[in-house]
Parts: sequence; C-alpha cells; structure tokens
Amino acid sequence: TWGPSMLPTLNSVGTTVIVSKWYRRGRGIEVGDIVSYKHPVEGEVTTIKRVIGMPGDFVLRDTPGKGDGTMIQVPLGHCWTVGDNLSASRDSRMYGPVPLALIKGKV
Repeated sequence: TWGPSMLPTLNSVGTTVIVSKWYRRGRGIEVGDIVSYKHPVEGEVTTIKRVIGMPGDFVLRDTPGKGDGTMIQVPLGHCWTVGDNLSASRDSRMYGPVPLALIKGKV
C-alpha cells in the first residue's frame, strides 16, 4: 500500500520502486535497509518500511518521546520495521516484529 509513511525518502505519489528478490525471506537484510514485505496482519497487503532491528537487537517499542520507553528484543527469525515518517506510519510499533519469511525483497 502507498501512503506518507516513508516520506521524505519515498513519495507516495508517482514513485516507482524496484524490489530485489535476492533478499527474499530476509536473506542479507541489514539494519537501515528498506524492505518490501507481506503485511503480518492485513494478509495480502504489501508494505514498505525501514529495518531498524534484526534478531537479537534491542529496539524501542514505541515512538521516541512517547510511551514508557520500553525496549524489546527482536526475536529469532524476525526484524523490526518502522516508516521514516514516524507520525504517519503503521509499523512494528503497532503490529510487532515482522517474520523474515514475509520479506519480499529489498527496495
């Protein structure tokens, strides 16, 4: 789905992205990469977000400056994703860690 969640990196209007399937199922994905994945809650919806945590990493569960500052550890076989435009993004802060098996590729 397209929306403002990745602004200013990706514009939701008129942007074409190329997704490398070499990174399918999380192979070779690193913190900082932008990935396309099957939404873990909304079934066949595809989303694009930035990876900020890989298995074993500790990440802030909530938006910086909001919530209680709880850190969580990304479980084995998962990554933690957020949109670059935090205030307009529905991401791991809402639905939790993303299974690496859902990753379609790297943008």
